Amino acid sequence: MGEIFNILINRPFGLLMNFFYGITENYAFTLLFFTVVVQIILLPIGIKQQKSQIRMAKIKPKEQVIRKKYAGRSDTATQQKMQQEVMAMYKQENYSPMSGCLPMLIQLPIIFSLFRIVRSPLTYIAGFSAELIKTIETFLELPSGDTEINIIKAFESADVGLEQVKNTLDLSGIDAAQAELFLGYENMNFGFFGQSLLTAPQEALFSPLILILIFNFAAVLLHTMMTRKIQAKTAAADMANNKSMKILMYTSPVMILYFTFIMNSALGLYWIYRSVAGILQTLALTKIFPIPAVSEEDIKLAEQQYGAIRKKKKKKKKPVITEEITDEADEAEETDETYETEEEQETAEENENEKRNGDNGQND
Repeated sequence: MGEIFNILINRPFGLLMNFFYGITENYAFTLLFFTVVVQIILLPIGIKQQKSQIRMAKIKPKEQVIRKKYAGRSDTATQQKMQQEVMAMYKQENYSPMSGCLPMLIQLPIIFSLFRIVRSPLTYIAGFSAELIKTIETFLELPSGDTEINIIKAFESADVGLEQVKNTLDLSGIDAAQAELFLGYENMNFGFFGQSLLTAPQEALFSPLILILIFNFAAVLLHTMMTRKIQAKTAAADMANNKSMKILMYTSPVMILYFTFIMNSALGLYWIYRSVAGILQTLALTKIFPIPAVSEEDIKLAEQQYGAIRKKKKKKKKPVITEEITDEADEAEETDETYETEEEQETAEENENEKRNGDNGQND
């Protein structure tokens, strides 16, 4: 499965990275163009997700009416009944709750793959084989972690240096084409405002790399706020969901801030590009496919269709008594009962008819 994923996702995107680096010869610009193209490739999924949110916004009043009908009762039976009615409404409206999640689930493995590609420039840009990378790693006796990033750091360091590795590394067990590729390899350009993108911000606190940390936090926070604002128009108004969304809104940027601080700046820069691309896509799709606002008329129609059933006012028939007519029988009572479901209404009417038939039987 991993090899299939590597062939279908990693290698094509890796060739794309290789292509852009061949044009720009700068890793920062390579990541920028790479992000733009990938965002365009994933655009149809974003459009599908936006259309799903529009459909959810249209049925939101109906779901709110159903939940309001069962408000104040938290017992298991009532909650199950409410969920059944909500799902029945979804089915009647031909809407699947998973339709909004599916595009995101499709994007996740692609996004994870992209981060792997960004962390593996020797594989996807230089074209080194796994065998060659393992041989270099063993020769340099590198610590565990980002293997390829650590190898490139060693190539660029004054203590080791690329030329020294070329002159001393035993390539006898390596494929001839790979050996020739390595001997012709030149250090890649990871420059960014005088700093290397291979360096983590925690290693250079008073350098321009800190800007990556700051912009990353701001971009992710803004994107999360925009997403939450859109979801507020479509998601059901339940307190648990709102609380989780608020928690996610603040924890996600903090978590990304931490990872950006401890990982190489190339990943942090790519994260900024992705967040900005996501913001621009959200703004564009919201403009092209606006989410409809809920009107008073929509709420009234939803209440008529899914609200509590009100029984019409009607007068009780006076019982026929042959011997004596009591004062209570002279009074006609009017009732205005409210039932939550049609089953309750039918049961009440059957009980009332049985009572009347019983009274008539006694009179006969």
